[in-house]
Amino acid sequence: MNSASLAVTPCTQPAQLLDLLSQSAQGYALWNAQGQLLMATPAWCHWFDVPQESAVGQALQQLLHTEFWQTHNLRFTAAGQGQRQEYDDTRQDDFGAQRHRRIQLTPGAADELGRHEVLMTLTDVGREYARGAVITRQHEQLQALQEQLRSRRDDAGELDKLRTLLNWRTAMLTEHNEMLQLLSHEIRQPLNNASAAMQATLKAIDDLHLPDATPATKALLRAEHVMQQVIGTLDNTLTAGTILAVGGKAGAASETDLPTLIKLVLHDIAADLRPRIDVHWQNAPRTVQLHPALMRLTIRNLLHNALAYAPADTQVVLRISESDEPLALMLEVIDQGPGIPPELLPRLFDKGSRGNHSHNRPGAGLGLFIVRSVLQLHQGTVEALPNQPHGTVMRLVIPQGLAE
Repeated sequence: MNSASLAVTPCTQPAQLLDLLSQSAQGYALWNAQGQLLMATPAWCHWFDVPQESAVGQALQQLLHTEFWQTHNLRFTAAGQGQRQEYDDTRQDDFGAQRHRRIQLTPGAADELGRHEVLMTLTDVGREYARGAVITRQHEQLQALQEQLRSRRDDAGELDKLRTLLNWRTAMLTEHNEMLQLLSHEIRQPLNNASAAMQATLKAIDDLHLPDATPATKALLRAEHVMQQVIGTLDNTLTAGTILAVGGKAGAASETDLPTLIKLVLHDIAADLRPRIDVHWQNAPRTVQLHPALMRLTIRNLLHNALAYAPADTQVVLRISESDEPLALMLEVIDQGPGIPPELLPRLFDKGSRGNHSHNRPGAGLGLFIVRSVLQLHQGTVEALPNQPHGTVMRLVIPQGLAE
């Protein structure tokens, strides 16, 4: 593609390419042989802190931060001379966690002076082990589509083929998600039935008032705890896989009766642990906008953590309140445990991150990762605050009244 063709079609094909690529969680940018930005997706603008509405048409060197430009200028120059480049860039997100992107600079057509247009691709390499196969297929498809788009830019039929292939990729991810949901149901339901049977047996033994029932009761309680741990690990693993498979997106939230949701969460807790949980309603119970299954798992994870790390003779509080400005639901899980060590806070919500006191506790370190992922899907926030004189407050803020 030469500079003359770009001058003819700046508002059609780059805009159409932007519409197509913006559907991906990856970031893309395209600039011409003179170094002027022709197209950039929202993910690319967010990573480089560039205002998308005014970026197109500006020189790339003026858009990027001076430090980044000075560090990687040689790579940009080499790409402009026709040499493909690949390197990694690291940033901190709003929670202080390290995030990594693999940057690929792919040269395109050259002008009469031998200067090449360049396509930049940002890939989240932190998810490679979970999404490796999907990302590889997606990358290969996009590379093939880019070659077609460069060679036959003015052929409207090629754009139809691009849409077909991208729709096929979306359908493949949807099928992956549906299979995870089916697996979740087929495995979880028998476990839930077994847990309910154990609780019914415990109640029946208690009703009989047998003099020597203590050993049997303790054994059943231990079995129920193990069952709840298996169910929790299964739910977290399947939910993490589902969130990664759909690229951090979820369906629309629905009107949910909050008291019913809280009752379901409490039912998920082992019977002998439920008396330790105090539910404080700061406002009258009502319906709220959220994803009930995901939020049920989120609250359960926080309660399990609080019950596990706080002393056995202390209460855990689930406080429910609202705010008007902005309109939001606030959920707080408050414990009287040892608190969170300062060195753990920056990676508290990372996948696989576990505390210093978790060596003898089951789990894969997915609980708080799920909590943060679900809050991001709700456009909300989660933060860990100290509880005086000791303990932790895990605060969830879930916006309400957002346009779908």
